[in-house]
Amino acid sequence: MEINKKGQVEEDNFLHEIMFRFFPYWPLFLGLFVIGIILAAAYLLYATPTYAITATLLIKDEKKGIDDPTIMQSMNISSSSNIVENEMEVLQSRALLNEVVMKLNLYTPIFSDGPLKSISAYTSSPVIVQVKNQNVLDTATGSVTIYFTYDTTKRLVKIEDKNYPLNEWVNTSYGILRFIANPRLRIPDSNPLYFTILSPKLVVASLVGNLTVDQPDRNSTIVGLTLPDQDIQRGKDILNELINSYNRASVNDQNQFAAKMLSIVSERLFEVQHQVDSIQNLINLYKVKNGVVDLSKQSTQYLENAGKNDQQISEINRRLAVLDEVEKYLNSKDQNKGIIPSTLDINNPVLMDLLNQLYDLEINYERQKMTASENNPTLIILANQIEKTRSDILENTRIEKISLKASLDNLNATGNNYSSQLKNVPEKERALIAISRQLTVLNNTYDFLLQKKERASLSFASTIPDSRIVDLAEASTDPASPNKIIVLGAAVIVAIGIGVLIVLKKEVFNSKLLFRSDINKYTTIPVVGEIVDIKNNHSLINAQSNQASTEQFHHLAAAIGLYEKNLRGKKLLVTSSIKGDGKSLISINLATTLASSGKKVILLDLDLRNPNVSHSFKLDKEEGIGELLEGEREAYEIIKHSEYDNLFIGPAGSIKSKINELLLNGRLKELFNYLEEVFDFIIVDTPPVEPVTDAYILAKYCDNTLFVIRHRYTPKAIVQLLDQNNKIKAFKNIAIVFNGVKPRGFIKHAYGFGFGFGYEYVYNEKNRIRESSVS
Repeated sequence: MEINKKGQVEEDNFLHEIMFRFFPYWPLFLGLFVIGIILAAAYLLYATPTYAITATLLIKDEKKGIDDPTIMQSMNISSSSNIVENEMEVLQSRALLNEVVMKLNLYTPIFSDGPLKSISAYTSSPVIVQVKNQNVLDTATGSVTIYFTYDTTKRLVKIEDKNYPLNEWVNTSYGILRFIANPRLRIPDSNPLYFTILSPKLVVASLVGNLTVDQPDRNSTIVGLTLPDQDIQRGKDILNELINSYNRASVNDQNQFAAKMLSIVSERLFEVQHQVDSIQNLINLYKVKNGVVDLSKQSTQYLENAGKNDQQISEINRRLAVLDEVEKYLNSKDQNKGIIPSTLDINNPVLMDLLNQLYDLEINYERQKMTASENNPTLIILANQIEKTRSDILENTRIEKISLKASLDNLNATGNNYSSQLKNVPEKERALIAISRQLTVLNNTYDFLLQKKERASLSFASTIPDSRIVDLAEASTDPASPNKIIVLGAAVIVAIGIGVLIVLKKEVFNSKLLFRSDINKYTTIPVVGEIVDIKNNHSLINAQSNQASTEQFHHLAAAIGLYEKNLRGKKLLVTSSIKGDGKSLISINLATTLASSGKKVILLDLDLRNPNVSHSFKLDKEEGIGELLEGEREAYEIIKHSEYDNLFIGPAGSIKSKINELLLNGRLKELFNYLEEVFDFIIVDTPPVEPVTDAYILAKYCDNTLFVIRHRYTPKAIVQLLDQNNKIKAFKNIAIVFNGVKPRGFIKHAYGFGFGFGYEYVYNEKNRIRESSVS
């Protein structure tokens, strides 16, 4: 419970501090709030809305190419699952986006020049502009606006008083251009039209910065594309064309691989067919020449067995040749990346899986290079994986070749056995059997290759993209930006922020003293009173017209102890730190207040350099303390009556000698001795303590010191150094009065005068006003 109470107290103090600090300035915050709302409304009215264009794409994980997995497996064409993260990077690649820019002619945007702002004329311009010279595009910046008009009847584009036909390359001041009819035209724009020529690189960079490709669900292969655009149709066209370009690139990758396979198989078929025809002709010639019509049963059986054995030998040789090609491909490293040699005769599933992995890694590496630098961590990881997979494939290839060579040795031994059996066949048939044996092997090979060619052709013809469009590009119903709630909220936050900064600058970061609490924090000298700011510029307060201000000086006199019965010290010195703190005002009004209570008071104007007291009582030209110090007058001769009862003035007079010498000549002591016998109180108005020393000289003649500090005028640094100033120690019974305290905020007298002071004066002033209105 104690912890809760303590926390509650701290929270209450914090809320109280916030309310105290900022609530008096509520008119400022209200004004800033209204201005912010007006500016936000103007921005929402004139800003061009931007819509969020979205599309959804499904990245397929099934086998590439045709849909029948058994045919694909028999084709042994490399197949793998797409990595969604890689495909997302490909969708954002500069190569694809550059293709979109060129396809849609986004490098020559056309605008409608409205009365307040220019907007896109993507669907309102009658023509599209194309640029022929790539060099012009590379150096274009879009800084030149080219206005044009279009004559619908003559189908002519007019630029700078020159007419140009449609669908023809024409020489203009801005390069070789071609104007074609806009197929997206809806309603022709009546405002002036103009276009600019931009570098495609700049447009691509803008698209890269605005395009967002994300994966809403990590467990699926759904990819979302988002593009903000001020023109809905243009944004939709960009996303749809990007998807089409991506699918074309995917199909091209597959076709490239299938074409390579088809080329290899076709080349081999041509060679085998040529060999078959040659051997067939040779057999026919041999039969005709030697009169051989049919072979015996023994020869037929021999041919069947030897043919099977030779076919197996041929198959192993083909597989060894493919393995040699694989080794050659792997050792070449950077040659023909992404195109794996024919693996039609490799039956090792481990080696096939490694080759497929290598294919995927190299394709991914090439795609990543389109969007990243060579030092990109992802590319480095892919390169390391490729190198490791190469090493694994070479090792598996070596082991596979050893196994195949062992099988080949066994088959060769069997073939030698069949050759020895051939001796039992008649001589004429023996030669024919040898030739027929070669023909059987070639026929089997030809049938196998013909089957593979047909399947490769089918794969090439039926290639489909690796993705499927789930949702075509569509725009949001409401603008994505500017968002009304965000704009209005930002306006309110900025208004409050500006108001807070103004208040903080005015009070927290102000180098002047604003609060009594600051005085108590910086010095141990007690503060005996606060005097609110006097609205008129007169030093003397009229007690009849400003009773509230007069009451303040009664409080001040009581706080100093001037109303005590056993008061010993009747001499009060009033000084300040710098000129302008209001010490003369305090001296005059304190003396007036004491005189109004029936005490006999004299006010000495010892600020001989700047006699404000004498000026206030219109005694500037009267002889005074200056003449007394120079020995020309006696004390009783310089005392002047004021317009107030019991208040007498000792004017400054005129000074002919140096002031410091006069103050130290001893006549001051005689003056104070005389005045002590005649008056109840002696109020001494002295110069500021900086930069002259008059106040320190006069301090020894006075019993009490009133140090004046002015609100929003006296620097904080002066008060911070008071306790460290040895000269201050010369003053007797020093106390501080906080002068000229002004109300905080904009509603005067509504919230007091600051932390720790002023509340009683507000209350008393209201009561005085109420009493005067009643009377």
